Amino acid sequence: MFFRKKVLMAKAESTYATDSEPAATDAVLTRNLSIQPYGGPVVSRNTDRSTLGAESQINTAPMVQVTFEVEAAGSGTAGAAPAWAEIMEACGTLFTQEAGVETVISLISTIPPSVTLRFYLDGQLHTVVGAVGNVSLSLTRGQIPAFSFTFMGLYIRPTTAALPTEDVSDYIAPVPVTEDNTPTFTLGATDLIAESLTIDFGNNLVHRNIIGSNRVSVTDRNMTGSLVVEAPALSSKNWFADVESDSGVVTRALQLIHGTSAGNIIQLDAPKVQLTSIEPQDSDGLVTYSMNAIFIPDSGDDELLFTLT
Repeated sequence: MFFRKKVLMAKAESTYATDSEPAATDAVLTRNLSIQPYGGPVVSRNTDRSTLGAESQINTAPMVQVTFEVEAAGSGTAGAAPAWAEIMEACGTLFTQEAGVETVISLISTIPPSVTLRFYLDGQLHTVVGAVGNVSLSLTRGQIPAFSFTFMGLYIRPTTAALPTEDVSDYIAPVPVTEDNTPTFTLGATDLIAESLTIDFGNNLVHRNIIGSNRVSVTDRNMTGSLVVEAPALSSKNWFADVESDSGVVTRALQLIHGTSAGNIIQLDAPKVQLTSIEPQDSDGLVTYSMNAIFIPDSGDDELLFTLT
């Protein structure tokens, strides 16, 4: 078996944990795809006996975890949902489309739709039903922006299956993070000279296998992130004043726009970002600040908004 020969397919379920039977057109264009095929909590029998030695253990809630990355790019057409829409929805988002204009991705505080995942590994098929996930976004200078997904779902014993011919034609080529390709990055009224931005949705994934129910749920969201910026003179911008919280919390609106071609522009808007730490670092001999952040809701479910145009 070759580890590189692997394919992932994902399709929304109409009924939780009922196989939606993903097909070739539901293939996901992934990077760093991996699987934890049989996990979950275990209990030891702890029976009494006359000798020393280990005791057998029993898995009480078998689950599967699948992790992978997807390049952050649009659909190629303004107002059309990108190929990664269904897996993003399973992380607690809602897509609203205006044909020919834009696609808006907002957050939800309700139960997200689950997906069925099919993970093919050179002759093996791992089918994962009832899967929901968490996602983070990373934009780093000179790199391709990418989403990192972690999905948790219910375990089904793997079977033998030939590798399918996947169809990932809906995925378009991304553009790297550069001055030309990422024209806007602001925090409050400050235009940033920045090296990176990461945002983690912080979804709390909980698997409960109890009498009458066996499901994975998203029970909370705590969005955090970090950014690395060139350190300006304190006289022009004193970032320490924004980080300090001992005498009052400071929040700023964040906006980042990546991409310049219609159909491949991703805009991020966060109304209330609190910086929580600051650390000077060396980057090519220059001083940069690495700052952690909390993304706080304003009116609710609005701590981050994606607009694709």
